[in-house]
Amino acid sequence: MEVIRAETLGFCPGVRRAVELAEKAAIDAKTSARKAWVLGDIVHNPRVTSRLAALGMARLDNEDGCIAPERLVPGALQGSMVVIRSHGAAPDIIKAIKAAGAEVIDATCPKVAANQKAAAAQAAAGRLVIVAGDKGHGETLGVAGHAPGSIIVSSANEAASLPFDRPMALVAQTTFSEDEYIAIRELIVSRQPDLFDAGGICSSSRKRRAAVLAFKGRVDAIVVVGGRNSANTKRLAELAASLGVKTMHAEKAGDIDASFSAYKNIGLSAGASTPDEDIDEAEDRLLSLANKK
Repeated sequence: MEVIRAETLGFCPGVRRAVELAEKAAIDAKTSARKAWVLGDIVHNPRVTSRLAALGMARLDNEDGCIAPERLVPGALQGSMVVIRSHGAAPDIIKAIKAAGAEVIDATCPKVAANQKAAAAQAAAGRLVIVAGDKGHGETLGVAGHAPGSIIVSSANEAASLPFDRPMALVAQTTFSEDEYIAIRELIVSRQPDLFDAGGICSSSRKRRAAVLAFKGRVDAIVVVGGRNSANTKRLAELAASLGVKTMHAEKAGDIDASFSAYKNIGLSAGASTPDEDIDEAEDRLLSLANKK
């Protein structure tokens, strides 16, 4: 068996920066006997989440993304540190955290922050901001929170129901499907030709997708490693499956089943929030399956 790694895989620069900031904050808080929190999962990966928990960092919100009201009472977070995850957050949430007395460490991905600023600027200019992205995703909600009155759409079908009676601007979730974004844009332009297209899909997502497409004709199967709740990892797995080869989205190495031992050439990819350890362990797992044949 030959395991062929995608040319681009694993942590993107924004994720690496966020994880490093969170780990440093957790260590600093422990050293100074302060409480450390993170708003949501710093990135969508269970290994990273577990590592931060082991360093004493707790999640400020619950699994639904809601923060218990008592945690935001003035003074409730006095002396603590709160890390804003790579996906960012709405301004009113950050303001409330600061008002509760916490020191805020902003680990928002710079690409996401740029989209937040674009959304805010277009809303201030009087345009209705349309955010193309996954509904309920932390990043999408955060970008929308910077543009009061904005609307999130996930498909061209949803975009068809938008109100077209005012100037519009379109901005993307950084990891959103580029094909879907284009379809949404074309639908809006057909009804609102003066649409301001702010874009915003990250080049890191494009590179990972291109690297998966480069597997075509080279591999018999593909394993994509990353968190089950990682949007960009899911999209990579869907793209891999579209190539017509056996594909598996594995959150961890142990998820890879023995059937992969039957393949001679296996492509290995990973989402932008997947650490090197998960990738290395997945490759070791595949090679060990081959050795057991």
